[in-house]
Amino acid sequence: MAADFLLKNKFITLIACLVLGGCTVHRFQKSEKYDGQTVARFGYIIPEYTTDLENKAPQDLALAKSRFSRRHDMVEIYYIRMGQIESYGRRYLTHFPRMMWSIFANTIKLPAHIISEYRYDTNEKYREKIDALDAKVKAKEDAKTNQIKEQLKEFIRQDLEKEEFALQNSLLETK
Repeated sequence: MAADFLLKNKFITLIACLVLGGCTVHRFQKSEKYDGQTVARFGYIIPEYTTDLENKAPQDLALAKSRFSRRHDMVEIYYIRMGQIESYGRRYLTHFPRMMWSIFANTIKLPAHIISEYRYDTNEKYREKIDALDAKVKAKEDAKTNQIKEQLKEFIRQDLEKEEFALQNSLLETK
């Protein structure tokens, strides 16, 4: 009886480790656009992992790896806040339920959407109203994104200052 329990526990532990452990989704690659080593997350290049304030990535892979290890968590937090990437939990745990809900809800919303599209195409006042609402939402979203980008630039500036300070200290220690 005890052996069965231990075997089941080991099996459950192994499954939990495989599911929760995941695998790395970040890949270092040479980028022509940023003239150096950049990091891609699920194939999407996120330059702030490795670039400096002039958007130049380091040629040295070791420097790129050290910048990535320092910036990784904070850069992802900023990108999640901007809505440009999803968090791992949301990506793996809620994707399927959200997809199912979307299929159900869009089936119900479809007649209203068709009517709205028809009104947009045929009614000039309605088109102006919708365009104004869309412009207002876009302006608000752009302002939020620009504010987050400025905070991210400030974080990168502070990180580069720490990097320069650490480099100076290592040079002094070698002398």
